[in-house]
Amino acid sequence: METTKQKKIVIGAAAAVVVIVIVAVISVFLMNGPQKNAPSVAGNNPQTTNTTTAPRAVPTRLPTPTNVIVPEAGAMNVPANIAVPQVEAAASPSGNSKYRSFNIIIQAGQFIPNTVTVNLGDIVNLEVGAVGAGYDFTQPDYDIKASIPDNGSKRIQFGAAATGKFVFYCSSCGGPAKGPLGYLIVVGT
Repeated sequence: METTKQKKIVIGAAAAVVVIVIVAVISVFLMNGPQKNAPSVAGNNPQTTNTTTAPRAVPTRLPTPTNVIVPEAGAMNVPANIAVPQVEAAASPSGNSKYRSFNIIIQAGQFIPNTVTVNLGDIVNLEVGAVGAGYDFTQPDYDIKASIPDNGSKRIQFGAAATGKFVFYCSSCGGPAKGPLGYLIVVGT
């Protein structure tokens, strides 16, 4: 009779451990949220260093703003903080997506310009240069982290695979909570 009682205690303890593990997993999932539709482009660009990023307090993927205009190459009368593509070409002969190339400078603790706007499906090429110090360009939803030395530059290329307003930042400067910050806006077509 004593062994039956011991078996019940062991089974009860095991059940309690299983419940605690399930609650812990659900809590972690609810705190971090599912990464639905988050683009996964790791390994697509040999010139970009991909790393695992630390948990972030500031969200890096927000809803797409309304009434966003995607500037064409050579566009005039565009606000100074909006990047205008230096090069633009059809990405494929049968689709609406385009190859768009932008120049961004990181200087004095800010991205210049700080907003890149593209259409869903576009191929995005960012030529990112650093002036006055070394910086990095980090966008965790696209799994991008590239170090840029002072007076150097880095090419970052990826496909705009999901709509949204994606925050990019310099992680070595303190991350999204401290800045500098910039935005990649991907609008649906």
